[in-house]
Amino acid sequence: MTGYEAINYLSLITIGISGLSVVAGLYFIKTGRRELHKKTMINASVFALLFVGLYLLKNALFPTSKYEGPYKSLFLFILWSHTALAILNFPLAVITLRYALKGVFDKHKRIAPITAGVWLYVALTGWLIYFFMQWLNH
Repeated sequence: MTGYEAINYLSLITIGISGLSVVAGLYFIKTGRRELHKKTMINASVFALLFVGLYLLKNALFPTSKYEGPYKSLFLFILWSHTALAILNFPLAVITLRYALKGVFDKHKRIAPITAGVWLYVALTGWLIYFFMQWLNH
C-alpha cells in the first residue's frame, strides 16, 4: 500500500466514524441520553478534525487528480456542493459545540439540526467523490 492509498483509506475511515457518530449522537439525544450524546458528538468532532488533517496532508504531499469519467456534470455538482457545505460546516460545528459546552441549549437546539444535516451531507458526498474518483474516473 502506498502512502497515498493509506491516507485515502484513513480519510474514509475517519470521516465515516465522524458521520456515524453524528447519527448515533442524534439517536442518543432523541432517546434522552444526554451524556452519551455529548460523548458521541465530541467523538464526531475529533474524527472530523483528524479527517481535515489527513485531507490537508494528502493535498500537501500528492498532486490532485482531475475527474475524466462519465457523469461529469453530476460529479461536479456533488463536488461543488460538498466543498461549499464543507466550508460552511466548520463554523457551524464550532458554534453548535460552543453553545452546547456553554450550556446555551436553546440556541444549540436551533442550530444543531442544521449542523447535523450539513455534516452528514458532507460526509456522504465525500464518500461519493471517492467512489467517482476511484471507480469511475477513466
